[in-house]
Amino acid sequence: MADKEIPESQAQRVKSDTQEQRSEKSYKAAAHNPTVSHEARVSAAQKLSELHEQRTGDKIDPYHEAGIGDKKAGDQ
Repeated sequence: MADKEIPESQAQRVKSDTQEQRSEKSYKAAAHNPTVSHEARVSAAQKLSELHEQRTGDKIDPYHEAGIGDKKAGDQ
């Protein structure tokens, strides 16, 4: 495994207390999953960004989030 550092997510950790939080957590996992296609990671990251902004008011970059999955895929 290469010594490349994987960037940190812009989205904070989320407790899974509500349906909205569970959905956000699921989209984050899909966006970071190296076995998912790049297009699917970007789509999940865009949905994550929308849900995160609705919940917190903070914007996150979906391409940064999808890039974490790309970086992980490159390390495999």
